[in-house]
Amino acid sequence: MLLRWVISVIAVFATSFGQAADSAPELLRDLPLPPLIEPGYTPGPEAAKDVRGLWMEMADAEKILKRSPLRVRDPLINDYVSRIACEVSHRYCQDLRVFVVRNPDFNASIAPNGLMLVNTGLLVRMTSSDQVAAVLGHEFAHYTQTHALELLRKAKSNFAIGTFVELFGIPGILALTSVLSFNRLQESEADELGAYYSAAAGYRPEAAAAIWRLLDEEEDKATVKPPKGPQFLSSHPRSKDRASQLEAVAARLMQSLPKTDSAATAPVTDPLLALLQARYALFMDEQVQQRDSGRLQTLLKRHEAMGIRATDLAFYRGEALRIGSQPEDLAAAMDAYRQALQAERPNPRAFRELGYLEYKHGDRQAAEQYFREFLAREPDASDKEMIEFYLSGGW
Repeated sequence: MLLRWVISVIAVFATSFGQAADSAPELLRDLPLPPLIEPGYTPGPEAAKDVRGLWMEMADAEKILKRSPLRVRDPLINDYVSRIACEVSHRYCQDLRVFVVRNPDFNASIAPNGLMLVNTGLLVRMTSSDQVAAVLGHEFAHYTQTHALELLRKAKSNFAIGTFVELFGIPGILALTSVLSFNRLQESEADELGAYYSAAAGYRPEAAAAIWRLLDEEEDKATVKPPKGPQFLSSHPRSKDRASQLEAVAARLMQSLPKTDSAATAPVTDPLLALLQARYALFMDEQVQQRDSGRLQTLLKRHEAMGIRATDLAFYRGEALRIGSQPEDLAAAMDAYRQALQAERPNPRAFRELGYLEYKHGDRQAAEQYFREFLAREPDASDKEMIEFYLSGGW
């Protein structure tokens, strides 16, 4: 039932996209900078030797990535991201190969040959498909302006021996364009062009500025802060300034877009909400593993405003409180897990966590009931032996 709903939502959204993007040709004619490569480009014999070498290395890296366990193979996730990447890249759609990878951090990157990586940690932080399109449009702009090529050529010149694949492995080779910082001019170009590309595809251009405010909010609430700051923010500095600049770009673009009668337009459920709801455990389990209660609580509030199912939110709210480990947090975590059990098909781990927490509180009878219920639902659980030890009297 849920999958049919997801498919129907995406189908409706695809139809509305075709209607919203009528102004695409005009916007693409008015780009502030023309693309530096044409659709279908590959370096021929006339290209510099190091450029041809980079293309070969990227092809090798892509072959390895296709077999990597980090690659997300879920068709629902891949179709969603690939569709948006295709829309924002317009005539270059066939030049991009999009891979979603399992990584809890917010990031996306693109290689010089059109190989694009999108982290699962990016998708779980966005509140709309407009924001996803803004990020992918930004990365595509780096591609059309050959920023990634310039960056990797410079990086490669610093290594006397070995290929990037040998030096960095997978997926390090494919993330170099995000680790190595683009200069201020390149970032400004990608910001502005990305807004044009996403707006021409029918997405709201003001979404890009909102992303930086979301990331700042998360960093303010984070319990665990990397010593050098998060990777994406460290390689994309000046978030407040860039948000203001992006708002100015969006205001200019809004004047070029056709006015719509909002009263005559039926509301459409954002496909991002459908995707997150359908695969919520996949996205959120990665975030739980980071053991950052502050970040989890921030994401949960964001998802609540989006409309994620309350019982799913309750389970992960319990996880966030459990990670906090304060006595008052653990009591609240138990309440959250109990709320999660009200779901039609509750997450079995709610029974397990309640079992452990009841055991800590000294109620062995309640703990035993929860543990038995958990094993009935998850007979091959990784901690089955430990739970059976408790149930056999090894309290």
